[in-house]
Amino acid sequence: MFDDTDNPIEDYLVGLGLLEGVADDVDVLIPGHGSVARDEEVRARIKLDRAYVEDLRDARVSSDPRVVSPKPGWEWASDIHEGQARSLARGSEREGTPD
Repeated sequence: MFDDTDNPIEDYLVGLGLLEGVADDVDVLIPGHGSVARDEEVRARIKLDRAYVEDLRDARVSSDPRVVSPKPGWEWASDIHEGQARSLARGSEREGTPD
């Protein structure tokens, strides 16, 4: 979920870059949303998050399993994704940026 900033996607990508910078120094990542990641899962999670955010930024259909085929109990993640995609598309239309 993105913050309400002028450039939420770029801000998120900057945050992911900061996490990448320390990923080799941590044993556990405890995200604000989602499950805990340990060891090699930390870099895998960052990679998955980056791909998801870049898909949204570039108006591509996401292949992220967390939104395409969420685990039972996590179906709400698909709804959040759809809302974010619509919101970003509306922002692009207002700015005159092609989809």
